[in-house]
Amino acid sequence: MSLKRELIYIDEKDETDRIAEYSYQGDKIRIVFKNTTKEFLYGRERARIVRTAVSSDKAFNVFNYLKEIAETVGLKTEEGNNILARSYDSIAAIPEDCVLEVFLNHSLSAPKGKSTNPGFFPFGFNLSQRKAVNTAFSNKLSVIEGPPGTGKTQTILNIIANAILNEQSVAVVSSNNSATKNVYEKLEKNGVEFIAALLGNSRNKKEFIDSQKAIPDLSEFHLGDEEKTNLKEKATTLIAELSGNLHKKNELALLRLQLENFETEYEHFKETYKDKAKKVVAFKRAITVDNILQLWIKLEAFGNRKRKIGFIKRLIFRLKYGIKDKSFYTNSLGEMIYICQSKYYPTKISELIEKIGSLEISLRYFSFNNKMKEYTETSMQLLKAELCERYNNQKREPYTIQELRIKSDKFIKDYPIIMSTTYSLRQSLSDNISYDYVIIDESSQVDLATGALAFSCAKRAVIVGDTKQLPNVVDADMQEKTNMVFNSYELQEPYRYSNHSLLSSLIELFPNVPKTLLREHYRCHPKIIEFCNKKFYDNQLIVHTKYSEKRQPLVVYKTVQGNHARERMNQRQIDIIKNEIIPKEGLENVDLGIVTPYRNQTNALQMAFQGTSIKSDTVDKFQGRENEVIILSTVDNNISEFTDNPNRLNVAVSRAIDQLIVVVNGNDNESDNNISDLIKYIEYNNFSIVQSELSSIFDLLYRGYEEERSKILRKSGKISEFDSENLMFGLIKQVLAEDQFLKYDTLPHFPLRQLFMDFSRLNEQEAKYASNPLTHLDFLIYNKLSKVPVLGIEVDGFKFHKRGTKQAERDKLKDQILKEYNFPILRFRTNESNEKERLRNKIIELQTQKELW
Repeated sequence: MSLKRELIYIDEKDETDRIAEYSYQGDKIRIVFKNTTKEFLYGRERARIVRTAVSSDKAFNVFNYLKEIAETVGLKTEEGNNILARSYDSIAAIPEDCVLEVFLNHSLSAPKGKSTNPGFFPFGFNLSQRKAVNTAFSNKLSVIEGPPGTGKTQTILNIIANAILNEQSVAVVSSNNSATKNVYEKLEKNGVEFIAALLGNSRNKKEFIDSQKAIPDLSEFHLGDEEKTNLKEKATTLIAELSGNLHKKNELALLRLQLENFETEYEHFKETYKDKAKKVVAFKRAITVDNILQLWIKLEAFGNRKRKIGFIKRLIFRLKYGIKDKSFYTNSLGEMIYICQSKYYPTKISELIEKIGSLEISLRYFSFNNKMKEYTETSMQLLKAELCERYNNQKREPYTIQELRIKSDKFIKDYPIIMSTTYSLRQSLSDNISYDYVIIDESSQVDLATGALAFSCAKRAVIVGDTKQLPNVVDADMQEKTNMVFNSYELQEPYRYSNHSLLSSLIELFPNVPKTLLREHYRCHPKIIEFCNKKFYDNQLIVHTKYSEKRQPLVVYKTVQGNHARERMNQRQIDIIKNEIIPKEGLENVDLGIVTPYRNQTNALQMAFQGTSIKSDTVDKFQGRENEVIILSTVDNNISEFTDNPNRLNVAVSRAIDQLIVVVNGNDNESDNNISDLIKYIEYNNFSIVQSELSSIFDLLYRGYEEERSKILRKSGKISEFDSENLMFGLIKQVLAEDQFLKYDTLPHFPLRQLFMDFSRLNEQEAKYASNPLTHLDFLIYNKLSKVPVLGIEVDGFKFHKRGTKQAERDKLKDQILKEYNFPILRFRTNESNEKERLRNKIIELQTQKELW
């Protein structure tokens, strides 16, 4: 069947198939019908030409490319039929208001028609989910980014609920049936599954036909007009109250995480300085962290000016900070700063505990959980009342397989929610059916050819997925074949089938597409998901799970050194899991899953635990699942690129609810990779770090210090009195925001003496300079997962650092000190250029070196 690029209507009837050619003649349209040479002239009031989604040459070209891809990648039946290609062949016309038009033309415009504003969330909501639903209903195309455990299904259910209230139809699709069945089961749990049909392939259709249910008795959900009005007013009031308190819930979650991080860093601080003489100095009882930081900064200012703290200043310090002990001023500048730092941690922890307690009382007083339950029950009551009006006292006639296509218009009124795979959606009902919405779940695993098919039968689309999780896999053979097809067309790179999922393609094609990140996380122990948050999500997640002492959340087991892996299977790791980890960790009767990168290891694990409740599979197969405890068997003797894939590791870690156990080979491996980041993160949080010559970075302490320093320095928030350093700070932040560098962060004005554990390598002059609390690096880049310093950066003003100046001598001394500890430094002169590329290349170079700390 040939695809119509325009539709020709005569007297409001589609006559496109009967017409051989047409052209405009003044204010009339000349039409020649097939099987005749006679010409007819029609006025514009009788004949009209309607554009379609492929009217433009660009869109037509992209469609033909996708069609050829379908012919290349589509599975064939035993009879040799290519089902995917057949689906493309069956498309006679694509309406211009179809969402596929957006994808083919690479043009995203505002939706036509009035947008509806969703008012009800019968499945519950948080702030991100509410925003995502609102965005879905006000845009033709929108993206919902759903990191692990952030309630994607709940968001989809609320979109469905509001579509039903608006008398709209929705197709819910994914690359496999499990995601859509999950949505169906949630509808079933709430007693509204009768509005949905699980269709798609022939087997699903048959199962649906064989198990059709009558419409349940909905009379108990009937509401009178006054009751309905009252419930709507109640829901409106509750949602406003809940939204305000959801902000408090998020603030509480962030504070709890901050408290845990400060307590962890404080333990490291005390361990690092355990040999330092304890200086007990009394501060005033009501002293705040801001006061302590201000004192620290003022002490540094005195040191910079080489001035003693006189009587008047001591009196001011006594009144402001409560320092009565004169012996405080007999300490060196470094010791006074250490006293401030020692006081900072317990004071900050106390302030956080107080804030947390205040929010907890406020939420308890509001009775948040009861109010949310009341709201969801009220909203569900309104939804069911709507369904009662629409369906009650109706008798639903059962459908046959053939009638799914013949009576599609009637069927979609009976079942406004259709569930399928992207591959099979067009086969579910008539080719002419156009859904109001298509929701594509797990879109990072949906390929371009089947995703475009789903677009072809919907007016609007909601794309749900996560580019940080595993994409669809295209093997080497298919990559080669599809690249040949791609290269035969002149298309933009995001249309390349071999290395783009539907989600990644859309994000690249439409960088400004309306997008919502679901931030609130509800699955994993905070210590577990915090790795993913820092490593992959740039600290954007808000972790709502609570700390539990049920079991240690993070554990690493290392086998003895040796080449234990053979053909992507490691029996030594299996033996350790079976004979050591499970009995030692008490996992015999626990919801346990074992994940591994390789199919061979999975097969061996499944044999080893045959007959038990332990689930074992590849990481890829575990996407979308979860277990109370997850064991990650890495297999490799030396971690491979496949195992170390960031998306694969993100999925593996985020499957664990209470405990993650990582099993690695004990081979010495100092390479800088994702697995080593995970191990170092676990070691830092378990206080099992092997101390090196470089000190662990106390970034929370110094971040607080820098924030206070920038307030005092300039109200504009600049971090330095030098514009060159302010510019460099912005440039560093810009580089570290790139995906490949997300695990790094930077601290400005970092003291050199906090970088080293001891000064034994230095001569007297070097040690004196390095131990001076006023000697600092302009910027320090560090690994925020392991708190290990990575790179020092200095910004050298052309005149101030000119050769022969005192500052140039200090620079030389600083460089020599860092060289003694093999610590890299990168200097930028203010009269140079190409700073961003130099910095990026230096970090990449360090990542490839085994010596990277």
